[in-house]
Amino acid sequence: MTADLPITYGARLRALAGERGEETAVHFLARDGSEERLSWADLDASANRFARVLEGRGVGQGDVVSLGLANTPVHLTVALAVWRLGATTMVLDPGLPEATADPLVARIDARLRLQEKKGRGDISRAELEALAAGQSDAPLAEDRVSRPGKIVMSGGSTDLPKLMADDKPHVRVPGRSWGNIAPALGFRPDQVQLVCGVLSHNAPLTWAHNGLFEGNTLVLMEKFDAERALKAIDRFEVGFVMLVPTMMTRMLDRLDASGATLDSLHSLYHTAPPCPSWLKQAWIDRLGPDRIYGMYGFGENTGQIVITGSEWLTHPGSVGRGFETDIRIRDTEGRLLGSGEIGEIYMRPADLEGHSRYIGPDAPKPRCDEDGFHSIVDMGHLDEEGYLYLSGRRDDIINTGGVKVNPEHVEAELLRHPDIVDAVVFGAPDDDWGAVCSSARRPAFGLGGGRGGAACLLCGRSGPDRDPQACDRQ
Repeated sequence: MTADLPITYGARLRALAGERGEETAVHFLARDGSEERLSWADLDASANRFARVLEGRGVGQGDVVSLGLANTPVHLTVALAVWRLGATTMVLDPGLPEATADPLVARIDARLRLQEKKGRGDISRAELEALAAGQSDAPLAEDRVSRPGKIVMSGGSTDLPKLMADDKPHVRVPGRSWGNIAPALGFRPDQVQLVCGVLSHNAPLTWAHNGLFEGNTLVLMEKFDAERALKAIDRFEVGFVMLVPTMMTRMLDRLDASGATLDSLHSLYHTAPPCPSWLKQAWIDRLGPDRIYGMYGFGENTGQIVITGSEWLTHPGSVGRGFETDIRIRDTEGRLLGSGEIGEIYMRPADLEGHSRYIGPDAPKPRCDEDGFHSIVDMGHLDEEGYLYLSGRRDDIINTGGVKVNPEHVEAELLRHPDIVDAVVFGAPDDDWGAVCSSARRPAFGLGGGRGGAACLLCGRSGPDRDPQACDRQ
């Protein structure tokens, strides 16, 4: 195998299984407190068995398989099996209501729908495992190339999420599983990596499989628990972890009680919603700036914005500068704005072939300018050094009595209180103020689980299905 040539995930797993055999590939921490260890040989053999089951159900090159599975090793190996057949994965929250899941699966004409529980979809996880137990774990005759490898969904809206995919072959180069962006975030090959986000979200799924591709040992949590995650970092000598601000808040609250030192951790990387300044500063105070990384990006692959802890200290509140990405700001009339002027953010990555496209029968057209810069619907401004500062989503800004309020700023302040588990702020219509709290007639904000774009990386739900108090990932 030539190290600088792209290969499939299946070929890479087969090579690692041949080299490492019984060495640990995955430590699985189940929600009931039990644990399981899978070797590289186990992972490869399991992927082969699942591939044979799927092939027997008609899955082949170019087909889509929907995965509504929980955070278990089965999720990892089934995705690898799908890719070995040259098919495409579309992950769904296993608890998604049928009224939402069915139209999504139908919209993309998925060949097969795998679900966690019996009675939903085509095959349950238990049925899938039983079928796989009778299959050969010998290598498949052909290792096909998926194109695309994944279909991902937008963060959510009041309607069904939008479906997105790129047209590139699902292959990677060993040592550069995500080009130059991964090392810029402190990601390294041959390390231990904690996976505590739900695999039904694109970011945890992508980083988990990037880790396996690079020979990393994964510590996979079925259910996020802040104290257990902290102790796992010390126990397994985790080097890299991807978190979201909600996780960071809960882990910060339990850090002293856990007794964890986090000495092995060289990269705490956060993504998803922008990290509140107080929370970012608290983690920098604990770990130092050289171990904190942040990225701001989108499923549409419009580019990435990256910031290190050291950069953030000199540009507090910024989400960073474009990484192999150009950024421009436009006003409501489409005019380009200068530094310090707030407007709509447009981005264009250096690799235009990596752009995702909207797919499906009702695929919307992207909002872009004449130079190929895509709007990300967020508002913000650039400083003179090119650092980006956010001012909220264009369609989320609350106008209360003529005052423009960014709900994310209010959420960030609410989350500083140790007794608040999660917060979502939105405006309710009012004839006098324009937007008020629906429960207390004041020129303020509503608090609840209904803002369309807020999708929980702990439980995977969004919109009306997202209830922080009932989140099964607490």
